[in-house]
Amino acid sequence: MDDTETNKAIVRRFLGAVASGDIAAIEELQAPECTWWVIGRGEVSRKSYTDDVRGMLLVASPRKVEIIGMIAEGDTVAAEIRSEFHFGERVYANAYHDLFVLRAGQIIHGREYFDTGEVAAFFGPGEG
Repeated sequence: MDDTETNKAIVRRFLGAVASGDIAAIEELQAPECTWWVIGRGEVSRKSYTDDVRGMLLVASPRKVEIIGMIAEGDTVAAEIRSEFHFGERVYANAYHDLFVLRAGQIIHGREYFDTGEVAAFFGPGEG
């Protein structure tokens, strides 16, 4: 498997870990120096990003993360994603475009774009 395919497999594993709630894999697949940029928030630390994911995963059930498409070039992977998280009777669903930069088998940077209107409608203004 070439580096491009390896990087796509790592992103698939990361997104699968989000869907299954596998916090250990989410931690393992992010390099210690990993940083994130999230639309509506800007720069986010690895710890803050992981804590946010952990907080959502602990209360959402079931969870669905579907990869619509993925392309890669070198150390960069772009993924179009649809997700659905169930919080009791309420369902949060959104579409995402995530850009992952990888090095040595781990994510070193991620950029996350999504419909901020969906976030505000579900979680309230100021979230995201």
